[in-house]
Amino acid sequence: MKSFFSRGSFVEPNDQEFLRALHEEKIRTQTERADYITKKLAFVTVLFGLSSFNMGITIAEIYWLLYFIPLVAICYDLYIMSADSRIKRIGTFLGRHPGSQAGEAERQWERFCIYYRDGLAPSANMFFSIVVTIAAAVFISTQQSMEDHGFKVFFAAWLVISILTIVALWIRHRNLIRNIGEYGSKDWGVRQ
Repeated sequence: MKSFFSRGSFVEPNDQEFLRALHEEKIRTQTERADYITKKLAFVTVLFGLSSFNMGITIAEIYWLLYFIPLVAICYDLYIMSADSRIKRIGTFLGRHPGSQAGEAERQWERFCIYYRDGLAPSANMFFSIVVTIAAAVFISTQQSMEDHGFKVFFAAWLVISILTIVALWIRHRNLIRNIGEYGSKDWGVRQ
């Protein structure tokens, strides 16, 4: 068994094309992640903005659409987290793989990024999802009579499950990113 991180002839010449493609994939995925974030913000803005337009439909007739806000936010969060983890995996791999021919500056940059990991953006994404879920809940509660016990139970379950799902996904993503950052710090081997 040869160590994955040992120097030598581990990387074949045709692997250089693969490693170059990884660099390009990282850049494409960064754009993809930014697009998902923009689409999520636009979706929520449009859905909440429907109440300000006079389209012949009253908000009381379509308020039930707000129940889907957490579901859509969670779907966007999954896409955003997937893109984010792909970016981190590629960056860590290229920064630590001896055959990537990354320059010393790139290797130092990847180590710096891992050490000073930005938790603000993923946290902001989670908080945004929670805020829009709570905003949807507040708006729904103004449109729906809260006197029906069955509705109260459904409404409470919807709200709690939505928020817990958002937080659980954020925790899972944070742990995944932490594990990606530990890549190479253990002596993982590759079978030959």
